[in-house]
Amino acid sequence: MARPTAQQVANAVRHYSSCLLCERRCAVNRHAGERGDCKAGTEARVFRHRIEYGEELELVPSQLFYLSGCDLRCAFCVAEANAFDPSRGRSLTRESLRNAIDWGRTQAVRTLQWVGGEPTIHLPAILDALQGCEGLPPIVWKSDFHNTPEVFDLLEGVVEVYVADFKFGNDDCAKRIARVPNYVSIVTRNLKLAAQQTDLIVRHLLMPGHFDCCLRPVVDWMSQHLPTAKFSLRDGYLPKWQAGQHPELSNYIASDDVASARDLIRKTGLNLIQ
Repeated sequence: MARPTAQQVANAVRHYSSCLLCERRCAVNRHAGERGDCKAGTEARVFRHRIEYGEELELVPSQLFYLSGCDLRCAFCVAEANAFDPSRGRSLTRESLRNAIDWGRTQAVRTLQWVGGEPTIHLPAILDALQGCEGLPPIVWKSDFHNTPEVFDLLEGVVEVYVADFKFGNDDCAKRIARVPNYVSIVTRNLKLAAQQTDLIVRHLLMPGHFDCCLRPVVDWMSQHLPTAKFSLRDGYLPKWQAGQHPELSNYIASDDVASARDLIRKTGLNLIQ
């Protein structure tokens, strides 16, 4: 894939003046110091950077850049405070990214992956940093998919693989646990848009007590609308951050639930990947 064009960077930077990158559509002027729900300004910061081997097999080894700040507020977030405080970490610059990519080459990485928090709220800074780099590896965009449709225009030709978190199968769970309304319609719209643009991996984190309310409707929707898309079941749930505020999320996943989930997915014929 190519580096972002100057026009893509310029179009993204306009969101600093009136931010409509995520579906909260707060339209704040980040240049002027206004802050929306994500609290992000005009600087993207990386709170963790490392090579990962526990991602989907086709992506690893993957060089991951974890950006602080997020537009959702998932109670079980494993990144905990880092995910919600955009002031954490080191500033992302063209120079820092070039140096990191040079190091990644020595580690034989296959992909460069943007994660969070949520990278979408930092899209202008990410595109600017990428534009200053030569010889980029394939770019993976790991996102909560709570973005506005324009984001796909800003990323077209830049991203080789989208990794989308399809977290909740209904709006009630999303509002209660992640504090976001209209979740399902937004994410499913974006899944269809991403599938039309480039390669797509849809992830679902199996959560305790959410088999029927979340896993089952997610699998049903995928089988009806994106039956050939790659589907990745994540079974490593940990009761982190503020999970204890929701009794069912205080538990770990039972091995029987994992087996039942995989059996359900296979019966629908979805393209389950490792």
